[in-house]
Amino acid sequence: MKNSGFAREMVFDMAVYAVGDGLKIQPKTDDKQWQEVAQDYWEEWSENCEITGRFSLSECEMLICRAIDEDGDIFVHLTRIAGRPVIQLIESHRVAGTLNDGTVDGIGFDRFGRPTFYSVKQDDGSFRKLPAESVLHIFDPERASAARGVPSLAHSINHIKDEMELIALEKHALKDHADKSFSIVTQNGEIDSNDGFGGLEIDSGRSDDNAHSDPTAMQKIVGGKWVALKPGEKLEAFESNRPSPTFTGFLDHLRRDSALGVVPYEFTADSSKIGGAGVRLVVAKADRRFSHRQNILIRRFLVPLWKFVIGDAIIRKEVPLIANWWKISVVTPRRVTVDAGREALQNREDVKAGLKTLSDHYAELGMDFEEEAERRARDIAHLRDLAEKYNIPLSMLFSSGVAMDKPEEPAKPVSN
Repeated sequence: MKNSGFAREMVFDMAVYAVGDGLKIQPKTDDKQWQEVAQDYWEEWSENCEITGRFSLSECEMLICRAIDEDGDIFVHLTRIAGRPVIQLIESHRVAGTLNDGTVDGIGFDRFGRPTFYSVKQDDGSFRKLPAESVLHIFDPERASAARGVPSLAHSINHIKDEMELIALEKHALKDHADKSFSIVTQNGEIDSNDGFGGLEIDSGRSDDNAHSDPTAMQKIVGGKWVALKPGEKLEAFESNRPSPTFTGFLDHLRRDSALGVVPYEFTADSSKIGGAGVRLVVAKADRRFSHRQNILIRRFLVPLWKFVIGDAIIRKEVPLIANWWKISVVTPRRVTVDAGREALQNREDVKAGLKTLSDHYAELGMDFEEEAERRARDIAHLRDLAEKYNIPLSMLFSSGVAMDKPEEPAKPVSN
């Protein structure tokens, strides 16, 4: 995560498409007035919900989503400060066990396999046992008997490390090759370096058979750089063949295998090699993975958190008690799509034909149906009041292309 851009992109894609700007809770009761009171209380609490005061609820959701991929799990402690409910994010490495403390990886279980407490390591090295009722263990379960979660990138770690090491070695070799411009080729394959010039002999006035012209004198006459070689030697440009095509194909295999089980490789890195049908399949697979992560966050985090916060507000008489106060729905971010225009047109036709409800349509757009219907009703009432105030037809306020003046009649043709 610290050094691999590919790993960072996979984790970031999961977080940004699953959480986005936050999963929004909407209470589902028959009392609309209570819903407004509870919603206002929840939104105000969400702005400063974390124990340190540094993170909002949407930021906590993003941190939790990233921790599932990086660490395997994360723990949320439900606690209070000055009587006000807050949450404390406990990272995975903080929950650990000691020798003969009766825990499994920092979690105490009863004889039925139900968690009873969590052993949390403090900054001073001591351990504190938190009751299971006050801790939310958020992870993606893979086995019924597993006590802890497994990072989504667990199978990718070795591949990613190998890729980073191979790229570092290849970069070093490429830099070494780039430093070499020419090579000397001899007839017998040997270079005589006794002259002190590494095989390059510059004549200084000798009169033997192998004498050369003075390169310094030639440079003064015609310019440029001149080099004198011994008989049988020649200079050839050095051409590097690294990295080879097989090396880049090997890296592609490592990345594809690393992305399996997390986010599709074509979605994260490169979709240029697949056609239209392949792109739609990849986007559909990615959307299913994002929906799966959203369900984990909703069931393991948001639902119990709503009960904790609103239940505490009801006890302290800040929110009135009504039936079914704990029922909620969660509005997720807009679903990822590859054909926004075509799907929008198809959605409109399905809604008009009654094949899809408005609530389903708004849910796919990341909006709450009741909230949008309320906004639409307020807009229509405001336009109706404006029409009565200025004595104009209501339809003119809905249409932007209404002509205000009566069009002139076309001129009659003049007969000869």
